[in-house]
Amino acid sequence: MSSMSRPQALAAVPRVRRWLVALLALCPAVTFAQSSPAVSTVVAFSGSTVSATPTRGSDGALYGATAVGSFITGGLIYRLQANGSAITTQYQISPIDGNNPAGGLLLGSDGLLYGTTKFGSITEINSSGTVFRIATDGSGFTVLHRFKSYTENSLGDAVNEEGINPETELIEGPDGFLYGVTPVGGPNGTGVVFKVSRDGTSFSVLHAFGAVTVGSDGKKVVPVANPDGIGPAAPLLVGADGYLYGTAAVGGANSSGTIFRLGLDGSGFEVLRTFPALPSSTSTPGTNTEGAQPVAGLTDGKDGRLYGVASFGGSIGYGTLFAFDPVGRVFTVLHNFDGSKGAQPTGELLLGLDGKLYGTTASGGTDSGGKSTLFGTIFSIARDGSGFTSLHSFGSKDGAYPTGQLLQLDASTFIGMTPSGGKCGRGSVFQLSLTGAIVDGITNCGQKKDSGGGTTAPALLLLLAAAAVARRVWLH
Repeated sequence: MSSMSRPQALAAVPRVRRWLVALLALCPAVTFAQSSPAVSTVVAFSGSTVSATPTRGSDGALYGATAVGSFITGGLIYRLQANGSAITTQYQISPIDGNNPAGGLLLGSDGLLYGTTKFGSITEINSSGTVFRIATDGSGFTVLHRFKSYTENSLGDAVNEEGINPETELIEGPDGFLYGVTPVGGPNGTGVVFKVSRDGTSFSVLHAFGAVTVGSDGKKVVPVANPDGIGPAAPLLVGADGYLYGTAAVGGANSSGTIFRLGLDGSGFEVLRTFPALPSSTSTPGTNTEGAQPVAGLTDGKDGRLYGVASFGGSIGYGTLFAFDPVGRVFTVLHNFDGSKGAQPTGELLLGLDGKLYGTTASGGTDSGGKSTLFGTIFSIARDGSGFTSLHSFGSKDGAYPTGQLLQLDASTFIGMTPSGGKCGRGSVFQLSLTGAIVDGITNCGQKKDSGGGTTAPALLLLLAAAAVARRVWLH
């Protein structure tokens, strides 16, 4: 396995959100000393992939969006029973309204679903995306905001006033507003943080990331750097102090990404951590002390620290898991991924009901025969960095390259997604059970006779186009 060069990674930033997000406390924590974790398929997609881990509705069902591979259909919203017994298409997004809902859905405090499309209407030249709202029953689809069309600057970067191609889940602030990021666009082409009201009447850019460093020849200095980061590619987090916290995938002074924060009104923007540089040229995975390219967002550990992952770098070169104290500004590496138990983590960590952190890696793993694989893993670790455990290594048939944050249903059950592999070859929504329980899900691959225990709406399978939609990671 080899690491991608930073120039390549920078070029991939606009695609970061294609690859390949909510803790729901329903049961008390339980220790499962005698059980073996098991992964089973809730639904296997046959024409395309899910864009992100689904969210759970008040009815217990899972709601998600799928991005399609062409502009003929704009995308769709689906409803999935958590046990894999049924899946239905709730709404077909018109390509006139928007295209490619690459991020997951947010269940707002008002019970409505909120999301984004990466592109706007097919009737608009250089469209930049939308923010939308819809009820869980599929009614009331409304485009709340259309990002302004873009042009190109002298460096060839797409620029506008508001940001381009929102590809990540929105969050709701304590003030009831929605907050999000775009990985590109804004006046410098390096992305923005934005805020929008739930009725769409108010939209503002809270921060536009800085211009890239340019040499005397007028070209970008490589590796590309800037003061505050480039390509924010993950959901924001509202910290206990009321600030918005986030990560920029690359950029910053060392071209390896940053951790930042700002107020809900956009004031007080600060770069809290600049990740150290990676070697500019190497035939092996580039190493450093802390990790590099934090593609995933941060998680509140409820202990005064924020937790996250860096997709590359670290002492072995396959990424790190870290803790950050925003008060003392103390950064601690808790784990260096080694490949055999995971590599290239790209999804947010989940604080489990048992107090452990759970997450996935988009690569690495070990098969039943002890051989290294590249299909990704699921892991857990204590918040002090002890007890790292690889819970599952994917083998393509049960999914490949998992990303995004896991969703916990109860003390022993988690839901996640893979944008590739699976029984039908195009990714899956899966269940991880710490007790070894399995579901007999939907694995009919579009055929009338189902090889699992569920049923599926034919319209959904017809609308899932052939292009795999990936989220927040670039794989070699």
